[in-house]
This record gives sequence, structure tokens and C-alpha cells, in this order.
Amino acid sequence: MNKIILIGNVGNQPEVRTLESGVKVANFSLATSEKYLKKNPNGGEPEKVELTEWHRLEAWNGLTKVFENIVQKGDRICVEGKIRTEKWEDNDGTKRSAVKVRVERIELLGNRREQVEKQAVKEAKKAPKTGTKAPTKAEVTFEANSEDLPF
Repeated sequence: MNKIILIGNVGNQPEVRTLESGVKVANFSLATSEKYLKKNPNGGEPEKVELTEWHRLEAWNGLTKVFENIVQKGDRICVEGKIRTEKWEDNDGTKRSAVKVRVERIELLGNRREQVEKQAVKEAKKAPKTGTKAPTKAEVTFEANSEDLPF
């Protein structure tokens, strides 16, 4: 099974572009961190250590709308996806590769989640009554469906 779950902060404003085929793709980076205490060999206070890993992510078609309109640099998000390795040859003939995460699901966390929820509730209250109950909070988890995948 090829599945990855990451929780981190968006490192740059997502870049959304349209390919010649009309398919949209969003690219951005995500920083994940882990903190731990490292023992001092001299018996003193342990040293606080924080390791940050940077991940390259991409989202296709339907999910690109989320990255165009909602997700911003610095947002804390949870993503689920698959690891993809791209291989190519550059202009000098050197073989290159890059590992990316293809996002299949995203969930907003923290302050941005609250902001999006409040905005959705406000818009729902303004909408004409259709006989259905207005939502009390926004749907802040977005998933790709089979039509969103580029293959």
C-alpha cells in the first residue's frame, strides 16, 4: 500500500497552473517538524532538538480549487496522499529524480479551519431557504475523486 499522512505548515503560496491538456495542478511545499530532547554526554541539561523536513506536494483538478481559494502560506494542514517519484533527464543529459506527495485528501487545522467554518456558516445563513437545515460548520476536509486524477 502506498499511503502517506503528513501534518505540517504550508511553506509557500500554492502555485496552480493549467497544463496544455486543460488539467490543473497545484504545487507547494509542506514543512513537518519533530522535537525531542538529546541527552547531554556530560550529564548536564538535555539539549532541545527540532528537526524540520520539507516535502514537495502536488494536487490535481478538483483539489486545485482548494489550493487556489483557501490554502495559504503558513496554514497548518493535514494531507493524505501517495508518494510519487518523478524521473527525467535534464538539458545536460544528467538523470534527475524528485519525490513528491500526490495529495488525495486535505484537512485544514487551527485558525484557518475556524475562519473557513465561520465564513461558510455566514454564507449559509445568507442563502435562500431550501427546506434543508443550514450547516453549523463548514466542510473543511476536501478529497479527490476518481475524476480528479490525471490518469
